[in-house]
Amino acid sequence: MTRLTETEKVSRIFRALERELDGDLFLRNTDARVGRLKVIRKGFGSELGRPDVIVWVELELHVLGMRTELRVPILVEAEDAGLGAAKEDFIKFFKREKLAIPMIVVGKSGAPKLPHTAEAQANVSVEMLQIGFERVPVDKPQRLSR
Repeated sequence: MTRLTETEKVSRIFRALERELDGDLFLRNTDARVGRLKVIRKGFGSELGRPDVIVWVELELHVLGMRTELRVPILVEAEDAGLGAAKEDFIKFFKREKLAIPMIVVGKSGAPKLPHTAEAQANVSVEMLQIGFERVPVDKPQRLSR
C-alpha cells in the first residue's frame, strides 16, 4: 500500500467534501434558496493551509423583513499528529478572518433603517472532532463517455 503525502491527503479530503457538500441550500419543501455551502481549499504544495480546507456555510435570510447574511466556517485539517497540532491552525485562522454576525435592533416606530457595522471581541469555542483518514471516501473513478 502506498503512503500518501500530506498534499495527496488534503486533495482527497477536499474532493470528497466538494463532491458531498458544495452547492445551494434551500428551505425544506420549497424552491426558496437561503444560502450555500462553499468548500475552499487553502494551501497548495509547500504552502500551508491554515486550515487545509474550509466549508463555508453561507445563509441569507429575511428576519423581520430585513435581509441578513451569516457566514460560518467549518474548519477541516489533515493532521497526523492529532488534535493538539491542529490547534495552531485554527488560532491562526481566527486571527486573520473576521466573522460577521448579523444583529437586528428593533427600535421605536419610524426609526431609520440605517446599516451600521461595529466590532466586538468574542470568545469562540472550537469543538474538535477527530476521525481516521480511512473515513474519507476514495475518489470515484471518472467514467469515460463514448
